[in-house]
Amino acid sequence: MNNPRTLLIDSEWNLKRNFMKRENLFAKGEHCGGSFGFLDSLRSVVNKTMPDSVVAMWDGVLGGKLRHDIYPLYKSNRDKSWDELSYSFDEHLLEEEKRKKYSKLQQKVKVRNYLEDLSVRQVEVDYIEADDLIALYVNSKNPEEEIIIFSSDKDYIQLISEKVIVLKPDNSRITVENFKELFGFTHKNALILRCFEGDVSDCISGVDGIGKKTILKHFPKFAEEEYDIDRFIKEAVELYNKKKSKTLEKIIGSRRIIERNHTLMSLKEPMVNEEAIEAVSEIRDCVIVADGEYSQRNMSSVTTKIFSDGYNKLIWEENVEFFLRPFYRLISKEKEYTEKILKG
Repeated sequence: MNNPRTLLIDSEWNLKRNFMKRENLFAKGEHCGGSFGFLDSLRSVVNKTMPDSVVAMWDGVLGGKLRHDIYPLYKSNRDKSWDELSYSFDEHLLEEEKRKKYSKLQQKVKVRNYLEDLSVRQVEVDYIEADDLIALYVNSKNPEEEIIIFSSDKDYIQLISEKVIVLKPDNSRITVENFKELFGFTHKNALILRCFEGDVSDCISGVDGIGKKTILKHFPKFAEEEYDIDRFIKEAVELYNKKKSKTLEKIIGSRRIIERNHTLMSLKEPMVNEEAIEAVSEIRDCVIVADGEYSQRNMSSVTTKIFSDGYNKLIWEENVEFFLRPFYRLISKEKEYTEKILKG
């Protein structure tokens, strides 16, 4: 019997990238790059990976606030408010920004409705980011479960293992087997390198001038052996005592920055709350397809929505049944799971 295979979608990322990538895509006079693009990319990924279940993880309201409370500069370069009042009204945004944000929210609601009918499991928890939900799922997964994470976010490479891979939009895969060939060091050191590099997109500063090339030059074992902060600093001190170096001095003096970044960026210890833990546990084991009649009714609902939204005009030769075909297998797998649970 094959191991169960789960596809985890960083949904906020997938919505945003399609929203921007397909900015000129409209249906019935409304922009639909985010919503149709999400469905189009999802059907393609489902078709390629053939999962037994799909879980879409969303950023919750004020997602990222837990990190912001620790590090106030977190995502300060974005149009992001961290209190509920300004989050609701966004008075600081320009009209064009408000229009785009409103359109994106509308398309998110639309996508969530589609996914519900397509038997895609979904999780969204206030204050929690999608990557933390994905990490929580991976860290507590069934030992035999195979996980595919669909995202281009570099943070997810921390999570790869023999049964966890990252699938990027260009169809390339990051696995334990090809990681060193791609990056030049063991996957076990993905997080520690990120701590030195920081994350410009999230306004997390790193250690200036200390990157992969510098680390491999001074710490050649980094390519093969697992490092933690203690080992890194200890070896840096030992090397510095043998031969003084500004680079080693900088590494030794950067411990606080590295420890802060480890707290902010580690997906082995995601920033979650009890509600998130319960939500992920529930979505993993719950039954979402009751019977064949339910499945047929929901697919009929999806088809109706596609025509109502005008998305049929965006599908090759308007072949809606062909467009939805990858989801039939998914629904069938969810139905099998339901029958298994009901039989005890």
